[in-house]
Amino acid sequence: MATVLKMLLAERHLNSHPDFLAAYDMCAAQLDPPIPRGHGPAKAQYYQWLSGRMVGLPRYYHRRVLEKMFPGWTVEGLFQMADSASAATRLPSGVDIQLQAFLGAEAATRGTTLVYPTLELTGPSVEALREAEIPRQRRFGSTAGVLTPHRRIDFPIMLPENDIRGLLYVFSLLQRYTSIPTYVQSDREMVAHFDRPYISFGLTGNDCTRRYLDSVECPLFSIRDSHAGNSLYPERLDLSDGSSYESSRDRNIGIIVRVRPSPDLYPGRYCIYCAGLGPRGTPGASWYLANNWSLLQRRAGDREFVAVIGVRGYSDQTAGLEHLLMESTD
Repeated sequence: MATVLKMLLAERHLNSHPDFLAAYDMCAAQLDPPIPRGHGPAKAQYYQWLSGRMVGLPRYYHRRVLEKMFPGWTVEGLFQMADSASAATRLPSGVDIQLQAFLGAEAATRGTTLVYPTLELTGPSVEALREAEIPRQRRFGSTAGVLTPHRRIDFPIMLPENDIRGLLYVFSLLQRYTSIPTYVQSDREMVAHFDRPYISFGLTGNDCTRRYLDSVECPLFSIRDSHAGNSLYPERLDLSDGSSYESSRDRNIGIIVRVRPSPDLYPGRYCIYCAGLGPRGTPGASWYLANNWSLLQRRAGDREFVAVIGVRGYSDQTAGLEHLLMESTD
């Protein structure tokens, strides 16, 4: 027998005490007020948590961290005994309803679509490769793994790995915590047949993001040239409240944006954008969304918002909220 907590940790591949403490400290630092490092459970206490051989529930600060680590789960639910391997996948009370509120009423009935960007080589790139007499089947390859250098690979369209990684974070959330139907579609298809709620991934590479910026009179954010003339990250994000954010080598900026594209015609339709500047921006924002949507829902309610996420350059899971701009209620 084991607790639901043990099952959930196994799903996240946190199978040792040191791995758990690293995740614990990361979540503890994101609380308000934060809990300093080193307050996680001792090894013996940790294994008591997993087995359920404990008296009562953990101390208050442990409860705060655990509820941060597992949004939507109560501490009482985490320490219930799991009678089968599927117990951890059951909906904790109220999570499905809360997540439906975050995604919007239309998504709850029709489902939501996860939108990935598709990219192609630009005309000048194609021409340069043609002049160099490099055939299409040899324009892409693998530097490691089972694919040998002479293997022919024909990729007319590319998918950005970091944006797909972000999509998978959110897909895992939806599959685990809600019964909402979930579909996956390219940005080209979605823009051509825009008639449903969606969550898109990627900044300027995603047609859905560009469509939002081009079609809204006063968007919550805009993309401008970097103040510093940064050659590594030549663009910055400006928010409608006048604040500005730029990425650096050590810290990428991501955003989570939730808007109503047609509030008069479709008041229950939300579109959500996970995007960012730099390779960690979009997946970091997506990871934050997948793990902290309930916090955003509690603070924003049914309002439009843009959340600015700071992500350290070495891990998506270092993502933390830096600023939350919400639609005015006036």
